Amino acid sequence: MQRIAIDKLEPGMILGEDLTTEEGRLLLPRGAMLTSGHIRTCRVWGIPDAVIQGEEEENDGYPDSFDQIDPEVLDACKIMAAQRFVLNPSTHPAVKQMAKLYVLHQSRGLDADQARWMLTATPHDDSFAFYGEEEEERVRIRPDEVVKEELKLATLPDVVTKIVENIDNPSSSAAYISEIISRDVALSAKLLKVVNTPFYGFASKIDTLSRAVTIVGTRQLTNLALGISVINSFADIPEEFFTLKEFWLHSITCGIVARLLADEAGLEGGETFFVGGLLHDIGRLVMLKNHPEASTNVLRPAKTGRRALVEVERTIWGCTHADIAGKLLQSWRLPVRLQAMVANHHSPMASSTPREAAVIHVADFITHGIGIGSSGCSLVPVLNAEAWMQLGLPESAIKPITRKAERQAHDVMTAFFGQME
Repeated sequence: MQRIAIDKLEPGMILGEDLTTEEGRLLLPRGAMLTSGHIRTCRVWGIPDAVIQGEEEENDGYPDSFDQIDPEVLDACKIMAAQRFVLNPSTHPAVKQMAKLYVLHQSRGLDADQARWMLTATPHDDSFAFYGEEEEERVRIRPDEVVKEELKLATLPDVVTKIVENIDNPSSSAAYISEIISRDVALSAKLLKVVNTPFYGFASKIDTLSRAVTIVGTRQLTNLALGISVINSFADIPEEFFTLKEFWLHSITCGIVARLLADEAGLEGGETFFVGGLLHDIGRLVMLKNHPEASTNVLRPAKTGRRALVEVERTIWGCTHADIAGKLLQSWRLPVRLQAMVANHHSPMASSTPREAAVIHVADFITHGIGIGSSGCSLVPVLNAEAWMQLGLPESAIKPITRKAERQAHDVMTAFFGQME
């Protein structure tokens, strides 16, 4: 651990000791992740410095360099990285950094035999016919029709409808929003569990919704409530290509990365970015639920070949899971800002708000790149270079963000779902 002056503190650092005022008032507990707001609070209270966990204490078992990895394990992990990142230009600084982190991540705890097995278990067949030779193999999908089918089968809880009706109503007070959410006991409990995870890093436990609304913010908490309600609408999804646990681990991690990226890029409304990451692939679940055969037609070739899953969707369906997700969020009347970032996460520069869509796009790239969870892609999606530039971040920002996200993902998963087997 090391004591660092207030002017040297940065968002994302982890406290090694409780942070208190001269009078002994607790501001932040040991283990909390600093945000820009926390650092401003420290200045207000005249805190001169803080004890911060060292890199060696927070690397979660990662090797620091390739020199620390068994040569045979290193070679195998490099080959796997080359396979996973094959769609991306190896010269892009962010891609190079992400591929290196993937190798370090995958090498943890591996011996040579395990590395060889992993290598043989992830083959890619260059000769696979992605488009199919027969036209009838293509099943055209209309997002509007898919969404209509979904709405017939499942509707969001009444509490969500009420939240949506009041989220932009200036006359709706924080107390009224709290009262609406409190009508759903299960939703209320999950919200409190989430806001009490290290993901938020509050100094003391938040035990009431009214306090959560006051501290987190009305819009931020309502967006989080919307996200939790949506994911509770999906169950009994075919698990040939990924399990629901893998899917939500990917989605939650993407949401965490999106929130961290937005904070680093100076964008406000972190909760909206978290929910955008959480729901970015919801269209894929809708298709698996209502059109399992059409889903198999794109997931199977994308799993074994070397083409982006979104491109296989576009070829076979004539649309993508992002198009379907955007239409679904629109039909549920979720915030327009949320609709735009989800619908355009594979085409951020086509969005009316390209910088916001770029956050979800880059978060998805990073989450796939580090290999946390799964949403059906065996290859890392193509990083849009313009989207990366929109964020204005150096590639060195990727490493601390991935480490923080991985540490926080388990806590948020547990808050959402309990201990999943």
